[in-house]
Amino acid sequence: MQKLLLLCAAILSFCTLSAQLLSFGPSSLTIVSGTVFKIENLTIKPTVDFTINNNTLDKFTTILQSNSNQYISRVYRFINTTPFFTGSLQINYTDGIELNGIDESLLTLNINDGTVWESYQASTRDAVNNFVLTNGISMTTLKELTLVNFLAPLPLNWLSFTASKQSQTALLKWSTTQDQNTLNFTVQHSINRINWTELGTLQAEGNFSEINNYNFVHNNPVIGLNYYRIVQKEFDNSSNYSNIRMLQFTKTNEPFIIVGNPVTNGMLMVQVNAASNLSLYTTDGKLIWLENIHSGTKTFDISRYPKGTYILKANNTAKKIVLQ
Repeated sequence: MQKLLLLCAAILSFCTLSAQLLSFGPSSLTIVSGTVFKIENLTIKPTVDFTINNNTLDKFTTILQSNSNQYISRVYRFINTTPFFTGSLQINYTDGIELNGIDESLLTLNINDGTVWESYQASTRDAVNNFVLTNGISMTTLKELTLVNFLAPLPLNWLSFTASKQSQTALLKWSTTQDQNTLNFTVQHSINRINWTELGTLQAEGNFSEINNYNFVHNNPVIGLNYYRIVQKEFDNSSNYSNIRMLQFTKTNEPFIIVGNPVTNGMLMVQVNAASNLSLYTTDGKLIWLENIHSGTKTFDISRYPKGTYILKANNTAKKIVLQ
């Protein structure tokens, strides 16, 4: 096992590490956007500054969780999950036994973010110089990396998961394969990556061999950082998570934004953009409560009200809330 200790306070413009143990100081390693940073046979080139804090990178021949899928005998593993990475990754390999019988034309990058494996489409497969280059990786945390037979990706088969801004809404798209045992997908949202609320649930297509595509629109993201993940639930009640995606929204003229709608736990969370009188009504116009609210993220306990649809108003803006 080769261990590469990444502890560097300096910002590097170019660095190549040998296979021996190397230390870069007492703090952290920052790889500046556009820098080519090589660690043994792993090349990292971020398009956004990438900082690794108090971490260690090891090389193994097997992944943490054993399974029957095919991957090469070269697995890079961070002892701690990294912050978000955006950019390109290249893994060089050696011919022969390290390939574990996988045809070089089938090699593709798989990344584990500490929770789930995700497959990435190769940008370049070079069987002469023995490497696979993958561009366009976006907002992905790194835990384990290896090259896999793309006909048998490591579980779960999340082919992609993206989040993009559509005006003041968030468009989430994901693709999977082997959905035969999947019951549904639940979209979750967070503003701190700690507390999560459910935005909605989509039924699985149920196709085993075909690629299945899904999309979901979050109509009320908060001003600031918004984090999204997908929970896949199986028929046996087991579940697993997608990678986390992040979007940042700037201030709008709307007086408030609802965070998590429908409300599933009785706690209504509202992002108030400007101090205003916030009021809750029944659909037939009956006032339930009225409060003068300052700006910020506020939480209201509405669990005592009957389940159903309500109207939240402030100034000239009114939005429906579904209490489940």
